[in-house]
Amino acid sequence: MAIGIVCIGAVYIDTILSVPKFPNEDEKLRATSHTRRRGGNCTNTLEVLSQLVEQSEQTFEEARAHLYLLSVLPARQSTDVQFISQSIPDTNIDSGCIFREGFENAASSYIIRSAANNSRTIVSHNSLPEMTTQEFIDGASAIRGQSKVEQHWFHFEGRIPVVTEASVRWLSGNFPTAKISVECEKPERDYMVHVSREADVAFFSRIWAEANSYNDPRTFLGDQIEYMKPGAILVCTWGAAGATCVYNKTGRREDSEWANTTAWKPTTESVEVVDTIGAGDTFIAGFLYALNCQGQWTLQRKLEFANELAGRKVLQSGFGGLAERMSLS
Repeated sequence: MAIGIVCIGAVYIDTILSVPKFPNEDEKLRATSHTRRRGGNCTNTLEVLSQLVEQSEQTFEEARAHLYLLSVLPARQSTDVQFISQSIPDTNIDSGCIFREGFENAASSYIIRSAANNSRTIVSHNSLPEMTTQEFIDGASAIRGQSKVEQHWFHFEGRIPVVTEASVRWLSGNFPTAKISVECEKPERDYMVHVSREADVAFFSRIWAEANSYNDPRTFLGDQIEYMKPGAILVCTWGAAGATCVYNKTGRREDSEWANTTAWKPTTESVEVVDTIGAGDTFIAGFLYALNCQGQWTLQRKLEFANELAGRKVLQSGFGGLAERMSLS
C-alpha cells in the first residue's frame, strides 16, 4: 500500500564551522573546516527517508512511500529555495509549502563544532513569519487532494504551540484516517506533551525526560502510558545508552509491549564520533520507515533498525549513503 509521509517543521540553511575548541569571549580562532548545508529536523528526516524508500523500492515493490514537506519557505524563485529543493530531490515541496514572496533568505543556523569534546553550539535566526493554522490546513488539504495514496502520515517537529495543537486537532476531526507522530525534543516546548496525547507515535528525547525528573527511559515511558491514546507507540532515545519504546495496546501498563536496545556500535571498525548533528532526526527517519514500509518487522526489530541507523550517522559527516549500509531484509 502506498503512503504519503508529510513532515511539518522549519527548514534551515546551516553554516558549520569546525574548530579545535570552543572560543572564549573576544578570542580569535581559525576554523579547520567550513560547511554550508540544509538543516532543520524535518528535512534531515526527509533526506534519510528518501534514501531508505529508494533502496526499499528496489527490493520490495509494495513498500512505496511519497514524501512531502509542509513548511514556510522564502520566495519560490529564491536561491535558498533552489538550494533546499536540490538537497531533498525526492521530496515534494510544491504541494504543501508556504512560500513567502518578498523574502529571499531561509531560516539560518550558525553551528560551532568543537573537536575538543564533540560539542556543538548553535545560533539561529529566522525572519520568516511562522505558519498559521489556516496555512497548515490549506497545505495539508492540497497534499491530500493531489496525492494518489491510500494513507497519509503527518510528522510534527512542533514549533508554535497554538498552531501545532490546532493542526493536530484539525487532522483528528477532518482527516481521521491520517496517522500522526510528534517530536518532544526540547523541554521548553512543554505544550508538546498535550499534543503527544493525540499522536499515534511520540518521540521523546533524553533531555525531555530528565527535565521532568526521570533518570531512565523505561520509568519515564511507563508513567506516560495512561495519558496516551490506546494503540500509540512511545519512544525515548537515551544517547549513548540506546533507546526504549513501548506499544500502548490498551492504555494499561500491564498490557503494553516493550522493546529496548543499547547503543549501536560497529564490530569491525573503530568507533570515532564524527558528526552528531541530525542523529535524532535520523533515528526518527528510521523508525517512520520501519513503521510504514516494513510492517512485518517486530517492534524490537523496528527499534533496532532506527537505533543502528542513528549510530551509523554519528560516524560520518552528513547523511549521504546511510541507507546503503543498512539491511532492509
